Amino acid sequence: MAKRIISKFDIERLKSEGHGSLRLEPGDTLTPLARDTALELGIKIEDSRPAAGPAPQAPAAGVDADKLEAIVHTVLERLGSAQPQACAPCATPKVYGTSPNKIKHVKMPLDRDMPPTELHDAQGVLRNPPEIGFRLLDVVTMDDSASIAGGFMSFHPGAGIKWTLNYDEIEYVVEGLVEISYDDGKKITATTGDTIFIPKGTSLHWNTPTWVKIFYATFPSNWADQV
Repeated sequence: MAKRIISKFDIERLKSEGHGSLRLEPGDTLTPLARDTALELGIKIEDSRPAAGPAPQAPAAGVDADKLEAIVHTVLERLGSAQPQACAPCATPKVYGTSPNKIKHVKMPLDRDMPPTELHDAQGVLRNPPEIGFRLLDVVTMDDSASIAGGFMSFHPGAGIKWTLNYDEIEYVVEGLVEISYDDGKKITATTGDTIFIPKGTSLHWNTPTWVKIFYATFPSNWADQV
């Protein structure tokens, strides 16, 4: 007779077919979960297999069986109640804020809703001439416990902006057109719907012949401290 491994699914099938018992033949194996399922569903187990081997021996001399059982019980209880711990590398650094796990929803701002902003480099030099009407609105910052920052900026034609990024930045052109010159003569022209990645250490010049609104994301979130 072929050996059978009887699982909980076999027990559930027997129940659905209207059977009230299961006969185990020599060679059959009933999984522990199947035995529990049979007990729950009222399926009687008729075991015709040979009797099991000799009972487990008592603990060796000098071992307190009651104490050993208590230790095992305590360990199992602790394992059952243990909560998973966050791994250190996955934790958000404290520099990024103190209110983690909060979703933030920001509506698309109009140009006039974004405050006029002056960009000064590390030497204090103003990098955005007043005539271009540069505006900047941070919408995700360190205060959101974010490792990245994000927001919107817009500006009009003029001398443009010269800047060196000491952080990584991704830009998405929401409206308009932007020209980015870098590496002594190379230029990117991006229009509505285009995305640009600017790696840390890049020196560039932003300009627009019309007007542009950009959504940007930077890493790390304290990008303003990296200038």
